[in-house]
Amino acid sequence: MISFRYHLVTIVAVFLALALGVLAGTTVIKSGLVTTLKNNTRNLEAQVHDAQTLISQLDEVRDATSQWLIPTLLVGQKAIVVTDDKSDPAGARNAADVLTQAGANVDSMTVTSLLRSPSDSGPLADTLCVSRDTPQPTLVGIASTQLADRLSRGAAGFSRPTCPPGTPDLLVSLLQQGFVTSPDVNPGDADKVGGPGQLVVVSAGGQGTPGVPITTFMEPLVNQFVQDGNLTAAVETKGTQLHPFVPLIRSDPNLPREHLVTVDDMEQKEGRLALALGFARMIRGGSGGDYGSKPGADAFVPLSP
Repeated sequence: MISFRYHLVTIVAVFLALALGVLAGTTVIKSGLVTTLKNNTRNLEAQVHDAQTLISQLDEVRDATSQWLIPTLLVGQKAIVVTDDKSDPAGARNAADVLTQAGANVDSMTVTSLLRSPSDSGPLADTLCVSRDTPQPTLVGIASTQLADRLSRGAAGFSRPTCPPGTPDLLVSLLQQGFVTSPDVNPGDADKVGGPGQLVVVSAGGQGTPGVPITTFMEPLVNQFVQDGNLTAAVETKGTQLHPFVPLIRSDPNLPREHLVTVDDMEQKEGRLALALGFARMIRGGSGGDYGSKPGADAFVPLSP
């Protein structure tokens, strides 16, 4: 007679054998899976290495091309770079650097936060030859239009019928009052700055609060420069996110684009190249364009000068 103990031992042996079989099968499957994953990882690592090598080679081609191409693009041109004192300084700095490298004679200037001072707008009203009762936001808009017109037409071609005879040149007054600062221009030679046929760059935007309002000063400044017939560029850095400038310019349906370039990565080599090539293209009779990597960009750089 078969005892209960025998049945128990048999049942345990069966389940133990089953468990060992499952464990063995699982081990084989896991081993195969691990081998496959290792092979896939090695293949991906090789692809990443190849991609990095290609990127490095393309960077070398870009840098070599820029070194001989940029210095020939803007020889003899005059350019003005305008920014505000709270925007990302890399935008204006890189714009001025690449224009100088391309052969242009560059004057840089910064509009300061004094322009929007709510406590005392009297000096600005006097400088603009308007009533001191004029609301401060209106003064900012008038200053934007007048500064663009003054730089577009030059001291001799710019007139303000509302100003009394003998009123100093607008740019001279703005410099003397501290509304504009410049490492290149002082009140003594400001009357020689500006005039028809110059290139204009407006750089704005950044992570901090703008020094002057983007929507009521910097954006209208670009609009007025374009309407005055200047070859104009609106630029910002790729790091500009909280207070964008270039997207506002790109989204304006009423702004003529034939003589306007926008660049949204001015601190990068591609942005510098795009600015120089964009101006060269417009000088040769081509149209403007939008360059960089942010929404609205046509390409990283112009396809042809």
